[in-house]
Formats: sequence, structure tokens, C-alpha cells
Amino acid sequence: MKSEADELKLRKRMDNLHKNIDIMKGDKFRLTNINLDYIKKELLTPSFMEKHTKFSSFDMLIKSSEFKIENELEFKDTSDSTGWDEYIIKNTEFKNWNEMLRVAVLERATRKLIPKKL
Repeated sequence: MKSEADELKLRKRMDNLHKNIDIMKGDKFRLTNINLDYIKKELLTPSFMEKHTKFSSFDMLIKSSEFKIENELEFKDTSDSTGWDEYIIKNTEFKNWNEMLRVAVLERATRKLIPKKL
């Protein structure tokens, strides 16, 4: 038998799934829908984190938070919350999670497009 807490978590995940589907249908697909592994490896690199946050890695940012993020689904649930945005505001130079990702995307594009000096 499932506990009430498990049912509440499942309901919350289903609500988030419906929100994500609605977002994908509309014109405003949010950057928070980027895969967590890609975020860690390509966007929020150690150099990005050291430059813009109080942490040396994205994993350290997560570990220092009150959020339990052990998989993609937990990350999506957390990153959609106002608590996550508040945590980002307190520990980075950004006004929210989406702004942090936008800057990371721009910095990655710059790294990839501008050749390194020989």
C-alpha cells in the first residue's frame, strides 16, 4: 500500500509532467527542460561555476542545498520550484535559474564559436 507521501509525490510529478507538455506545445519552451547530464557537462562547467557562483562545481551547489536531487526527475521537480530560484539568487549572481542557464548557454556558444588562440 502506498503512503500518502508517495501519492503526493506522484501527483506533484504528474502535475509537473503536464506543465512540461504544455510548455512544449507553446512558444515559450523553457531552458529548464535541458537534460541534467548536459547541464553538468556542457553548461555549468567548473570554470562557469567558479566565475558566477560560490561553488566550484554544479554538484557542490546541489550538495550544499536542502534539495534532494539524485536523478533527472527530482532535478526537474526541484528546478521548477520557487525554492530553487531563491537558492540560486542567494548563491549566484543570477536572478533565477533560467537566467543562469541562459548565460551558461551563451558562454558555451562563445567557447565553441570563437577559436582558441594558438
